[in-house]
Amino acid sequence: MKKAAPSNDNDTRKPAAAAAPEASMPEWRSVQMMAPSQGMISPIPRPLSVAGKSSGAALGSNSDVIDKASFFAKADSKPASASSTAGPKTTGEGSSTKSNWNPKEVRPVPPFYPLERSSRLVQDDVASTTARLSEANRVLSVHADYDDETASAQLKTAEGVEMHLSLWHTGSDSRKQGTVVELQRRKGDSIAFHRYSRFILDAAVGEFDPEEHVATNGVDLDLVYSNKIQRMLTMEQKDAATEQENAIIALEIAHGLLMKDRMDARRLGLESLCLLTDPNKTGLDTALLASHVVLLGSAQLDEEKEEGALVFNDAPFREIRETILSLIQLRRIGEGDEFVDSAHSEQQEHITGLHNLALAVLANALNCVEGTEDGEEKEDDLQTKPRARTESTASICDSLLNHANDFTKKELLSTLIHELAKAENTPHNACLSAKSIGTLCRASKEARKRAKDLGAKNVVQNALEVGTRTHLKLQTECEKVAEALTRQQAEQQQQQEEQGQEQQEE
Repeated sequence: MKKAAPSNDNDTRKPAAAAAPEASMPEWRSVQMMAPSQGMISPIPRPLSVAGKSSGAALGSNSDVIDKASFFAKADSKPASASSTAGPKTTGEGSSTKSNWNPKEVRPVPPFYPLERSSRLVQDDVASTTARLSEANRVLSVHADYDDETASAQLKTAEGVEMHLSLWHTGSDSRKQGTVVELQRRKGDSIAFHRYSRFILDAAVGEFDPEEHVATNGVDLDLVYSNKIQRMLTMEQKDAATEQENAIIALEIAHGLLMKDRMDARRLGLESLCLLTDPNKTGLDTALLASHVVLLGSAQLDEEKEEGALVFNDAPFREIRETILSLIQLRRIGEGDEFVDSAHSEQQEHITGLHNLALAVLANALNCVEGTEDGEEKEDDLQTKPRARTESTASICDSLLNHANDFTKKELLSTLIHELAKAENTPHNACLSAKSIGTLCRASKEARKRAKDLGAKNVVQNALEVGTRTHLKLQTECEKVAEALTRQQAEQQQQQEEQGQEQQEE
């Protein structure tokens, strides 16, 4: 008799109840690094730090604990003399005496401090290095706020890129002796940052020639890159009506952004107007139309007032002009956005940025209409379409000044001259103001006369001194304004001579 096979209990047995999960607790694990003689795996060689070896006293008795308080207390203590062996010399025979930056002491690179990739090691004395950096910032028109105590500087470009420039010395125990120049981006466009960082770091090691840079690229760094865009725009054939329609649509979009309550929308609207009024970035026809909207509050050019021309609703365009004037003269948009000195830092920064963009829009618009009339904007050989005939620059400037006085109850020239007087603190705004003042004075006799009455000559002279020391673009624009103001004196002398000749003939 055969025995029955045993049944498989796994098929009929019920699964046991799962145990309740225990509360998760953090697990602390330690890894002991073995010396080569104690283990089979040899340690990976670590890269050498430019900070050099740290002393045992600075780190404390326990090698496993980093005493950061003692290091920073030592760094913040009274700086040693320039001839100390702890750091490189801050003076040298070959250094320039015209440098705007004279640091007292260069601190060592802190331990475990990761240097930015945008840094250079300079094997030269500190005075020569800072002199080259100061001159590069002047030629590039970068506003620099130097701190001689910490050997650092806060930089700001015309595009609103904020950078931090630091100097460190490598330490006596480092393999390479010298000064580390480090540049960090704090705010702004990364592409614009890399444009400036290349020149600044090249200047630190002596590979930047200011005279050659000005001769090759001029005083405007952004113009070097926009020239390529301008050549592409002139090669592209477009229908005049289509281009005008696209420009009107772009202006309406910018108007919609300006009328919003959001900070980012308003800033985006003003940045759009900056591009639309720049003929190097959007083409001359689009820039001319946008400039008329900003200055006159209308998109109708003279030749378009004939029969059969397109008719636009100018209400949004008038609001664009009023917004620009309000930001320049009143530092606000509308009636409910008045700016006060005790405002929140974020709001203050926002209004300051909008004020700068409004000055840029006005300067671009005035420069565009002036360049069109004087024939400074040369057409490409491939471009054969005729340009629109517009009002004279003098009539446009007079209309703008009169409307600004009626709208804000303030003189636009007085506001621009007051902005130019603050060139020491805000050179970028002063440069844009000088650019607008120069166009107004060259185009309008009334503007030249009024600027002279407001004391513009002394203000321009002071701003010119600031630009000569720290800001090349400001220097260039102030020289143009000074030349325009002297034209007023030449005209008065000529009128007096003509009147004297007429009296003698009678």
